[in-house]
Amino acid sequence: MERRGFLKKGGLALSALGLSNVVMANGQKQAPKAWENLKEIHEHPPVVEEYNADGRVRSGIALGGIGTGSVELRKDGNFYNWSIFNNYPFGAGPAFDLAAFPHADLEESLQFFVVRYQVEGEDPQIKLLQINNSIQEGGLEGVIYYYPWMSAVQNIEYAGRFPFVNMRYTDPEMPFDIEMKAHAPFIPHNIKDSSLPIVYFDFEIHSKIKKKVEVTLVATQRNLVAYDQVDKKFITKLVEDQGYVGFQQSVEGVKKDASAFGDMGLTIKGGKTSYFLGWEHRHPYYEELLISGTLRNVNDTENRNVKTPDGKTIGRVDGRVNDQRCFSSVAATHHIKAGGKAKAQVMMFWHFPNFYGAYKDDKKRGPNQPIIGRYESGLQLTENLGHYYQNFFRSTADIIAYGHQNKGRMQQASKHFQQGMYDTDIDPQILDQVNSHLNTFITSSTLTKSGKYTIQEGLTSSLSWGPKGTADVALYGSVMIVSLFPELQKAMMRVHRDLQQPSGEINHGIGYDPNKTHNGTWGVSHRVDLVPNYIQMVLRDYLFTHDKQYLKEMWPSVVKGIDYVLETLDTSGDGMPDMHGIMCSYDNFPMHGLASYLQSQWVNTMRLATIAAQDLGEKAKAKKYKKIAHKGRQLMDSKLWNGEYYRLANDYKGKKGTDEGCLTDQLMGQWVAHTVGLGHLFDQEKVRKALGTVMDYSFMNNHFLRNCTWPEHPKLYPIAESDLWVDQANTPWTGVELAFASFLIYEGMVEQGEQVIKAVDNRYRKAGLYWDHQEFGGHYFRPMSAWAILNAYASISLQKDVLTLGKDLPATNKKYFFTGANGGAHLQIKPKEGLHVSCHYGSLSLAGISLQEQELKQIHSISQNGKEIAWSLQKSNLNDRTECAFAKNIKLNAGDAITISFKQKQV
Repeated sequence: MERRGFLKKGGLALSALGLSNVVMANGQKQAPKAWENLKEIHEHPPVVEEYNADGRVRSGIALGGIGTGSVELRKDGNFYNWSIFNNYPFGAGPAFDLAAFPHADLEESLQFFVVRYQVEGEDPQIKLLQINNSIQEGGLEGVIYYYPWMSAVQNIEYAGRFPFVNMRYTDPEMPFDIEMKAHAPFIPHNIKDSSLPIVYFDFEIHSKIKKKVEVTLVATQRNLVAYDQVDKKFITKLVEDQGYVGFQQSVEGVKKDASAFGDMGLTIKGGKTSYFLGWEHRHPYYEELLISGTLRNVNDTENRNVKTPDGKTIGRVDGRVNDQRCFSSVAATHHIKAGGKAKAQVMMFWHFPNFYGAYKDDKKRGPNQPIIGRYESGLQLTENLGHYYQNFFRSTADIIAYGHQNKGRMQQASKHFQQGMYDTDIDPQILDQVNSHLNTFITSSTLTKSGKYTIQEGLTSSLSWGPKGTADVALYGSVMIVSLFPELQKAMMRVHRDLQQPSGEINHGIGYDPNKTHNGTWGVSHRVDLVPNYIQMVLRDYLFTHDKQYLKEMWPSVVKGIDYVLETLDTSGDGMPDMHGIMCSYDNFPMHGLASYLQSQWVNTMRLATIAAQDLGEKAKAKKYKKIAHKGRQLMDSKLWNGEYYRLANDYKGKKGTDEGCLTDQLMGQWVAHTVGLGHLFDQEKVRKALGTVMDYSFMNNHFLRNCTWPEHPKLYPIAESDLWVDQANTPWTGVELAFASFLIYEGMVEQGEQVIKAVDNRYRKAGLYWDHQEFGGHYFRPMSAWAILNAYASISLQKDVLTLGKDLPATNKKYFFTGANGGAHLQIKPKEGLHVSCHYGSLSLAGISLQEQELKQIHSISQNGKEIAWSLQKSNLNDRTECAFAKNIKLNAGDAITISFKQKQV
C-alpha cells in the first residue's frame, strides 16, 4: 500500500482510537514520561495512553453525485455531513437536526455495517465496522453493557484517492480481514453518470484460519426521510430483483412537496441474502442475528408506528417521546472455506426531488434580497429547482435499476479516469494534492433539473459561507470545472450573465435561487475585479471548448461589462479600472489607483477580448481592446514595477502615492493567460524575478505561502495599525498557493513550485483536514485551482483545438495527462524523436499544435494511427507564435493517437 495519503499497512492499530502507545503495568515496556510525576505515590506504572494528532477524525471523502448531496466517509468508518435531504447548508431546506430524543451522538448510528461470524465449533460473535467516540454503536446506546457480544473492530486502515475510499478492517478476535471499497461514479465529461444519487460499497472477506467460518455482513440504515417532522408514519418497502435484496424507506403523513420528503435505502447482493425491515429496539433484533446467523425476512415497520388519540398513525415509540428510530437491514451470508474469501456488494440510493431556491423575506432585507450565507430563520422558499438526475429517472425504482445495471461500466470509467491522471511523470504526492480537491465537486455543487450549475464558495457542517459561484473565487477554482465538465462551467457563467446588472456590473455570487439576483451581498457591490473575473472566465471557456455559439451568446454581456468598467470604474481616464480602498477579492487591506492584482487581470481581459472580437469579425472593437491592452502593459511596467516585483498599488493620478506591498497574486492575469496559452503578457524576465521575490519574501519556513509582504515589515504585517476583520496578509489562501505553484512551474521554476505544493499537502495531512481545505469556511472553492498544476508541467494549454506547449521540450522523456472539451489524453514527449498524443477516454479534437520555433523546424512528419496526414505552418492569432496546422481537424477517440516525428537531427 502506498505511503502517501494512505496509512501504512497495519499502522492504524491504535491511532484510529487516538491511542498510539500503551504501556502495561507489568513493566515489560519502559514507562513514558507521563509516569514520572506519579512515582512518589505509586510503586508500579499505570496504563499510559498517548493521544496523537493523526488520531483525529476531521475529514473524509464525500460520497454522492454532483449536485445530489452526499455523505462523508471518514477513517473511523462513520458517515458525517449528511446533505442528501436538500438540507441547509447544502440546500435551502431545514438544517439536518433530527427531531429526536436523545439529541446527542446521532451521526454515529445513521448508517453502518456489522459482521456476524461463527467459526466451526465456536460461539458466534458480532463486530461493528466502525470506531465510535460516543456510546452509540450499531444503533444502540451502551452496547458494552446491554450487548457484550458485539464490539467495534480494533483497527481500520483508510486509503483515500478520490473518488474511491479503500478501508481495511482488522481485529485480533476476528478470524478474517475485511476490505471495503466505497465510491460514487465520477466520470469527467459525463454529467449524467457523475450526478447520480448512488454510492457503492464492495466488501471482500479474507479468511485467515484453517477452519470453516460462517460470515454474515449486515448493512443498516436509519429512516431519515422528513427528519424535521414529528408527526409522520414510517414506510418501508421491500426491493427485490434477480441477485439482490433491499429496501426503500419513506414516510406518510407529511407534505409531499417538503424539502426532506423522498426515498432512501440500501440493496445487497452476494451469498444468501436476508432482511429485517423496520426494527428499533435492541431486542430481539441483535439476539436473533447472533443466534441464527441470518435476518428473519420480516417487515416490522408497522410496529414503529402507533395510533394517537386523534386517530393518526405516527412514528412514536411509546406515545410520549418521538425518537424517530426506525432502522432497516439487509444481509449477505457466506460459508467460507479455510483460507477462502467471499464478496458482498451494497448500494446506497436516494431520491429527494424537492430542491428549492430560497430568500429571506423581512423588513431589513426585502422580498427580493436573498439569503446567501449564514443560516437565518424564516427562509422563504421559491420554486422547486429539482435535481439534474430527475431528467433521466422518474422514480426511485428507476435509479435502483440503473445503478445495478451500469455499476461495472461506471466503476471502470471512474477508475480509468483516475488511472489516466496518475499515469504521468509527476510526483504522486503532487498528484494526490490535486486529486484531493476533486472532493469539492461533491460536497459543494448545485445542479438543478434545468441544468443550472453553481458551487458553494465555502461550506461547513452547519454553515454556508459566502454565496455560490463567487466570481472572484471562481476565477481560480473554475479551472478544474472547465477542464473536467466544461458544460457545467458554461452553465455557471450563463447564470452570472442572466443576473448581470443593467449597468453591466457582475454580481459577486449566486444565491440559493439562481434565477434571482443578489447584487450587493455581504457589502461587496461595485467590486472592481468582478467584471474582469467574469470576462476572463467566459472567454477562456470559449477558447478551451471552441464553442463559437457560446461566444456569440455571451458576447453582449462581455461588451456590456467592458463598457461598465471604462465608463464607471475608470475614474482617472487612463482606460484602466481604479481602486479606491477595499474593492476586490482581498477585502481587508486597501489598494489605491493602479493595483497590480487588478491591472494584470485587466490587461489579460483586454487581450482575450481582442481575440474574441477578431473571431466575431468586430474589427473596431478588436482594435480598441488591443490598444487598451497595450497601454495597460506599459502602465504595469512604468507605474508598478519597482525593480524586484510589481508593487501592490500606485495612485499615480491621486494622492495616496505608492504601496510597496509584495502581493503573491500580483500577476494573477498572467497566470490566467498561461492557462489559456496566450504566452507572456509582460516581460518574461520581470515575471520570473517577481515570482522569485514572492518566494523570498512570503514562503514562510517551508510551511505556507502568505498572501502579502511589506518590505518595511518583513516578518508580520502590522495588524495593530490597520482596521482588519481578518489577517489576510499573513495567512495563506490554499487556492492562491496552488495557483501560484502552478505559475512557478509554468515559468520553469519547478522545484520552487513543488515546495509550495508539498507544504500545502503536508500542512493539511498534519491537520487531519486533507479532504476539507479551509478559507472562508471549509470545502473551499478556490483551491480547485490545483488542476492547473497538471498542465503547468508541460506548459500545456488547449485553445480553439490547438494544443500549445509553452516551454522548450524537456531534455528527458516525459508523459503528461491533460483534458480537452470532450475527453482526456496523454502527451508523451521524446525530445529527440517527437511527440505522441493518445486519447485516454472520450474524444479529443485537434486542429494543430503550437511549439517553440526551434521545435517546429524539426518536424519531419505527422501521422494519425500510423497514417501520415497533411499539415502546414501558419501564424497564430492567440500569441506571436507560428503553429503547425493540420489540413483538417483530427478527432481522436479513446485509443487513437497522433505522432509528430522530428528529424533525426537533435532538437
